[in-house]
Amino acid sequence: MSIKIRVRIFRVSRVCAIGLGLLLPFAFATTQAEAAKQERVIEEVIVTAQKREQSLMDAAIDVTAFSGDQLTEAGIDDVFGIAKAVPGVTIQNTGANPQIFMRGVGTRITGTGLDSGVAVYVDDRFVTRQGGQVFDIYDVERVEVLKGPQGVLFGRNATGGAIRIISKEVSDELEGELSLGYGSDSYQMVRGFVNVPVNDDFGIRVSAQSRQRDAFKENIIPGAEDFDDLDAQSIRVKARWDVSDNSTLKFTYDRSKATDLSSSGAISLDGGNSRGISLGGITTTERDEIASSMGTDPSYGSPKIESDSFQLRFETSLSDSLELAAYATYLDYSSSKPGDYDGTSFQDVEVEYAISESNDFGFGFEVSSDSGGPLTWVVGANYFEGDAESDFDLRVGPAGGGSVKLSVGFAEYQNTSYGVFGSLDYDFSERWTLTVGGRYSYEDKENDLSTSSIGVATVSPVPASDSDSWNEFTPKVTLTYNLDNGIVYGTFASGFKSGGFNHPLREGTVIDPETLDMIELGYKADLTDSLRLTSSLFVYSYKDLQVTKAASEGATVSTENATDSDIRGIDVDLTWAATDKLTLKINAEYLDTEYEDYETAGRAPNTVLTGDPAAIGYGFVFFNAKGQEMLRSPELAVYAAVQYDSQLSIGGREGNLSLNMNYAWKDDYIFDFEVDPLVDVTQDAHGILNARATLAIEKVSLSVWGKNLTDEKYFFDKVVAASNNRGNYGHPRTYGVDFAYRF
Repeated sequence: MSIKIRVRIFRVSRVCAIGLGLLLPFAFATTQAEAAKQERVIEEVIVTAQKREQSLMDAAIDVTAFSGDQLTEAGIDDVFGIAKAVPGVTIQNTGANPQIFMRGVGTRITGTGLDSGVAVYVDDRFVTRQGGQVFDIYDVERVEVLKGPQGVLFGRNATGGAIRIISKEVSDELEGELSLGYGSDSYQMVRGFVNVPVNDDFGIRVSAQSRQRDAFKENIIPGAEDFDDLDAQSIRVKARWDVSDNSTLKFTYDRSKATDLSSSGAISLDGGNSRGISLGGITTTERDEIASSMGTDPSYGSPKIESDSFQLRFETSLSDSLELAAYATYLDYSSSKPGDYDGTSFQDVEVEYAISESNDFGFGFEVSSDSGGPLTWVVGANYFEGDAESDFDLRVGPAGGGSVKLSVGFAEYQNTSYGVFGSLDYDFSERWTLTVGGRYSYEDKENDLSTSSIGVATVSPVPASDSDSWNEFTPKVTLTYNLDNGIVYGTFASGFKSGGFNHPLREGTVIDPETLDMIELGYKADLTDSLRLTSSLFVYSYKDLQVTKAASEGATVSTENATDSDIRGIDVDLTWAATDKLTLKINAEYLDTEYEDYETAGRAPNTVLTGDPAAIGYGFVFFNAKGQEMLRSPELAVYAAVQYDSQLSIGGREGNLSLNMNYAWKDDYIFDFEVDPLVDVTQDAHGILNARATLAIEKVSLSVWGKNLTDEKYFFDKVVAASNNRGNYGHPRTYGVDFAYRF
């Protein structure tokens, strides 16, 4: 569990310069604000990032939290918005399975037998399927983004961190809201909630949302279907029953359904094929266009995701100092997502990938103690069981029909895991607190698949089966020094993500687990009543990193274990209440990442590395990525926001004017491995500017909003594929108005 720490003066100097550059302007402005006596006390934020309620400033962990109101003010209505507002978090949207990366940790995953490196939780429910990790956010209490390994308290596969969505609880008041929205591209939104306290012991809360939008892209193939349209609906029903004075039973039902072609209509990055293969047909590289034969073939249905989930949670006081919480969750998830994998009108290769009847069941319990003395602790255990089936069809042929199946794959996947954990805090003086925790994890996976080739000749299915199990103990130790105005802490933590299996069309190589050791030094302080600083310096040592890339034989992608990797960085978060009306926030992250040695990292055509013009087609050679920065890891990312609130009176009625403008900037980063000079697989440095203005008069509010106001061109993803290199543009400028009535 040792971590190799390399002292690099240049890099340290850059980090220090960034931190000072961010801090000095705010320190100077704060002095002015104090002199003018315009200070505003910063709102206290309560989080449960360490399985107990505590102030954000008392939590010895790097966590970014947004309240429900802050999410609305910033225009954050889905997980993609969170990624823009939290430096160090990126999302690659490849279509079938959006993948979340945090501080460079994550995996571009394509198989049912693999897991994400960033855990996403909705209340107690662990979101297991990558396609289900990106969803709308509405009627939530807060969102917490926890950076670094979180396996001790939050379990499965949280090597990179965790995103926690905490929904609004049932309250004791009769209240509700109805919102209507309209915007560019025929955007329409209807959402609302109602909270009903049926009696003193029982209450119910229902929230629902529907969003629709026309396509961003035009399919330039005559008579073909456009892409990027959105049709999404969701509903949440929560019930709370106070069984006794010290016991409560909570029930939650979530249903969501979405059809979104935003990432299914890829474009060709090279306008053809850099492999020396002539596909013919129509291509385009424009943001507002695609050339996809998917819209011409009726055998492909619409991409969609559906899920139904149930959560049951029981809370009771065992004594004055002991609390018990037990929960059970169930998820039924299905998806059908065709994908254009070449970005041309030729069906080479288009994929229909479906996960059907994915069923996940889990339960667990936690016992926590707080006697008011120097010792507090929490212990618990959890169990998870999941089953999934996947189909994978490859087609080849011209646009307009006539295509044939090239190959098909079917996989059945089973996963069973359990874990036991514990964590204790001991205050051995007024200033010093020691936290010690650990988790034992066990995971068993089975993958049964069959593949066959169809077309000119039909080949009998080839069955294959893989099974394996893994176990690991992951510790966490934190030492905290309590200042008069904040804390200083140091943490050592280990992360573990279980192994898995490759793509259904790739006969079954078992992938080893990946492990991560982290050292983090943090500082949190209210420098004044109006200036708050949180910062952390971290070093990661990564072993057996799971990396997904194009397979050497050309048709599919595969995941393999890279060698060791190193990650170093610093986070700085400043909040300044400049006046009683104006709040400024800036959050920045600097990352220094590299692969230590990765001999089979990427592929290049033989024409590139050998200089032989005859070496065309699917002839590739590998290159070593040693010393290269890790994928999807921008060196510098910054989020800045300005919030203005002013009380006013209109016609004798009290109201409020709220203005929010935020800017999310990311440095350039690499999407995929490739040394072909004809193909650009990087994302250039870019910034996204959003704004929202809201006028609220008593129970009524009117909002005007805009996203990507400068109409910045950027990519969700770029993927190296054997048939072609493709990419998906991010959303262009959008704008609209929202009307809300609250009672």
